[in-house]
Amino acid sequence: MDLNFVEAISALGPNASFRIANAARPPANYLFNTLLPETPKPSYYIDSGNMTVRATMAGLVGMDSPYPPGGVVEMSTFLEQSAKMAIDVPLNEGTLRQIQEMLAQVMLGGGSTKEALSQEALNFLSKVIIQALMDRAEWLRGKALTTGAINWTFNKKNLLVDYGVPAANFLTSRTGNDAYDGSASKFWTDVRAAQRLLHYSVRAVIAHSTTIDAIVNNAVNAAQITAQSVGGMAISRYLTIGGTTVPSTDARDRITIVAYDEEGEIFDPADPENTITVPFMTSGKLLFVGNNNRSGYRVGQGSTDDPTEDLALGYTHLAPTVEGGAPGRWSRLFTPEGQPWMLRGQGVQNLLPVIEAPKKIVVATTTIT
Repeated sequence: MDLNFVEAISALGPNASFRIANAARPPANYLFNTLLPETPKPSYYIDSGNMTVRATMAGLVGMDSPYPPGGVVEMSTFLEQSAKMAIDVPLNEGTLRQIQEMLAQVMLGGGSTKEALSQEALNFLSKVIIQALMDRAEWLRGKALTTGAINWTFNKKNLLVDYGVPAANFLTSRTGNDAYDGSASKFWTDVRAAQRLLHYSVRAVIAHSTTIDAIVNNAVNAAQITAQSVGGMAISRYLTIGGTTVPSTDARDRITIVAYDEEGEIFDPADPENTITVPFMTSGKLLFVGNNNRSGYRVGQGSTDDPTEDLALGYTHLAPTVEGGAPGRWSRLFTPEGQPWMLRGQGVQNLLPVIEAPKKIVVATTTIT
């Protein structure tokens, strides 16, 4: 059975790879994309400056007196250049052999081998090229949200971004006995601290399941899961009063934690022939997210608030590419010259997460033994 990806790619139509990559949107299981949603932008540069005029209450004034001044102007600026990320993947011989065997079965069944080969090419594009770009974007969002910065070195290139999250919003790292699985766990102490910093307006608490296990499996925390769903689990604190264990009636002793265990895959630095998985949500971190309900008048916003925009902490700037010439990702499928049985995929994105509400993030850290 001869493989001919030239015909298969041609059957997809002109610029199919670019159109598919440009139209692709992050899947719903990318949790950090809900906090920093991807937004195609026409510029390679990110100038997320904004001006908000906050209302101050009107003052007392006498008759025939001048009006007292009011309003406070806040300005913020985030100026960075989008970071270019790319990937180039050929189908290996083992995969080609499997495709060849599959096509033989399709032919025996009277099916269209060209159609089957075109579908395999699309699957390769979606699951290997485009997903690789989206996984990296979600990983960067995770770094931005859990550390308040990005400090990533790859291929001797360094991406360094500071989002200006207040230092006080990074709680004391808990180690030894103070760790969440330790004999003097400071878990509930950190929960109270995060609530205070976010003015008791907490939208979500996000953690890796290993962190949640460390919390609920440590008797010192007296934490029990009282409800569980796909969206998260409700955790309540139990107190011993007069020798009887009862649930705390203090609302501050009840939180809902969303378990986020999605992972990406990278080459193992210690063994480049193999890969390892890396979680988007770092184990040992608790990410507290405040409600970003803004008050005041923002230039260019209009008279009606956008509730989705208010809840997001910022956005992910998806810039154009030189290869595609339009905002969004670019990709292509092609066969090397004189090798129609080979398939190669390439993808590019210019992207950077942007946090516009850094005060709405609090991060707690614990070691896990």
